[in-house]
Amino acid sequence: MKKALLIAAIAATASMPSLANDTYFALELGAGQYDYSGKSSDTKEAKEINDMGVLALKVGHYLNQNVRAYGYLQLSASDEYNHIDVTTREMGAGADYLHFVNDKFYLLAGGNLGYQKTVVEDDSAIDSYKFDNTGVVAGANLGLGYKFTDNFGMELGYRHSHYFSNEIKEVELKVDATDVVYLNANFAF
Repeated sequence: MKKALLIAAIAATASMPSLANDTYFALELGAGQYDYSGKSSDTKEAKEINDMGVLALKVGHYLNQNVRAYGYLQLSASDEYNHIDVTTREMGAGADYLHFVNDKFYLLAGGNLGYQKTVVEDDSAIDSYKFDNTGVVAGANLGLGYKFTDNFGMELGYRHSHYFSNEIKEVELKVDATDVVYLNANFAF
């Protein structure tokens, strides 16, 4: 069964370029905040580790001039405070609709659905611990972009991602969501 699914996935991936105008590749950097709840959310530590940075990679296809679909991998990490930090890894799929204002400038709106793993870690020598949880993530984004050439563009945007059932019970902290402002460089070939 696993071999059949792997063969189907490879066949679908190989046939996608024939359906699409261009292959899409983007490298994204962002900054934002985690949104916490739970008993530990009001502690000084939780308030100090809510700022985070984001690095993401997207690969997909333009289905037509206005619609693109992609798979993504994303790593988010909080600031460290008293040896405590939060890291989130995501993988999933998304799609964006691009509305061209002129032949270079466009507005975009999109969404994504994926799988995430959140890790809360204290790497101090005395009370070290590492707890994690996994679950579903859903996000929505708005942005604007500019195509410098037919193959290269940049986008600036905002993404809100909601994490479902993402409670780290051992530290009584629930990571509910992230809000991120991002800048990406994207390539079509």
